[in-house]
Amino acid sequence: MTPRSSPIRTLALFKNVVRAKEIFGVLIKNGFLEFLEQVDAPSSWLARFIPIQAQNLTLWQRIRVTCEQLGPTFVKLAQIAGSRTDILPEKLTTELGRLRDNVTALPWEKMLPVLTAELRGGIDEHFAEFNTTPVASGSIGQVYKALLKENNTPVAVKIQRPGVRRAMRADLEIIAWLAQRAHERFPELRPFSLPTIITQAAEGLLQELDFLTEARNTAHFNAINPFPEVFAPYVFEARSTARLLVSEWIEGHPPGDTRIPTETARKLAAAGARSVFRQIFLDGFFHADPHSGNILITPDKRLCMIDWGIAGNLTRRMRYRLADLFAAVAGQDAERVLHALSSDSVTKRLNRAKLEIEIGQVLRRHRNLAKAPGEFGRAMIDLLRVFARHGISFAQDYTLLAKAVLAIEESGRRLDPDFDLQIHARNFLQKLRVERWSPRTLAKLGYWEIASNLAQIREIPSTFSRFLQKLENGDASLNVAHIGMDQFRRTVEIAVNRLVFAVIVAALLVGSSLLVRGQQNLWEFPPSLGMTGYACAFCFTLYLLWDILRHGRHKNDDE
Repeated sequence: MTPRSSPIRTLALFKNVVRAKEIFGVLIKNGFLEFLEQVDAPSSWLARFIPIQAQNLTLWQRIRVTCEQLGPTFVKLAQIAGSRTDILPEKLTTELGRLRDNVTALPWEKMLPVLTAELRGGIDEHFAEFNTTPVASGSIGQVYKALLKENNTPVAVKIQRPGVRRAMRADLEIIAWLAQRAHERFPELRPFSLPTIITQAAEGLLQELDFLTEARNTAHFNAINPFPEVFAPYVFEARSTARLLVSEWIEGHPPGDTRIPTETARKLAAAGARSVFRQIFLDGFFHADPHSGNILITPDKRLCMIDWGIAGNLTRRMRYRLADLFAAVAGQDAERVLHALSSDSVTKRLNRAKLEIEIGQVLRRHRNLAKAPGEFGRAMIDLLRVFARHGISFAQDYTLLAKAVLAIEESGRRLDPDFDLQIHARNFLQKLRVERWSPRTLAKLGYWEIASNLAQIREIPSTFSRFLQKLENGDASLNVAHIGMDQFRRTVEIAVNRLVFAVIVAALLVGSSLLVRGQQNLWEFPPSLGMTGYACAFCFTLYLLWDILRHGRHKNDDE
């Protein structure tokens, strides 16, 4: 059933009216006036003041430019939404992938109150030195270098920008309103489920606002990581809060830097691949974006993975299906790919023959997995996209995984031009296979399956008894979902609104007539309340006629 508009979301739009006006203005400037009219956004009056400046750009380029102009929230949200390569069009995700944070650093005077509020005590109680010039500036926070007071340990201090949470929440409410209206008014967009994408992306963005999430993810990785040559910065959790992150300062170079010796680069490429595949196949917890910007090669020839704000999580069943997928893709077996990805995700009748043909086309397109950089990750993304076209959706962690595989391939190639992802994955696939089919694992899974079924069987009598009790008390109800009624509902809403408007106009005319008739001298006490009522009724009548003609024109255009 298509989600319905929420009056709460509409109220949120008017609550953030100033920011909404800015957003609508940028959309109009980039050629999205027709879209705003289709979703009934209150912005038509802005169009006469704002010239369109994006005639020579494609639709996908205009979306990217619009996000850049609308600021940090839209850039971050678009970056997160761009990872949904399984649902969104490829040209759109390609454009969104070009978005980068381009944020001017705030002056220290504005960041200091946040740091002071989050620290338990003043700066001098915690830091021997504090460089007030930021070494990095993003849409959410700014990073500074400092020295701890007790031992002069260099640390990175990440401070959240003041007011960013409130500003992002306001933007997200407006975006959610637009996405819901677009979902209702544009049938061709419904397969993409924009409200769901925006909701999931907003959850990821709000998660990044809590620096304690990054602290916990980083600490968890360091706790389970068995490879000494790969690590994450140590986080000083006692000094970190939701708006302040104090972590170990890491000196290093990004992959591809010419100062890294060739032999060291090759060893670290292999070490990074081993670490990522262990995270994916054995731990079920992985860095969601291990691209070259989030990797540093330290002077002691180790690889540091930074920025753990978003991490993926895989259940045991998901890891097993993933192993089947890797084996099927490597073996160019379309039937096995279909079985691996569709086993737990099919909720509708499939044209399996057509789906298998499309899977085979993807595998043939990516048949050179060992030699082409990033080929395995792109193959996974293309496969997820094929399944999405057939109405099969997957958990967001699968798309994060495909993006992570693509990123580690590209980072590995920067360190080692001969990097082969399959060689490094094979060992962990074998370990996962042993874990999956070991007698101990099979016995454990069998035990829990039997225990779960017995528990459900034991609940059947009580469940049936509760159902009969509801029937006896008259509390049972039947919910009926009307599918495909959105256009009818919209028509009824417009008709009712016009009817109410007409009644108000009639009441104004009648009331004004009574006032005018009751006055002895019409112009004795200007301004006359009756004449004012006539003027209001005249204006309302003109607006009602214009609204009727406008909707009629849209209807004729559609036909």
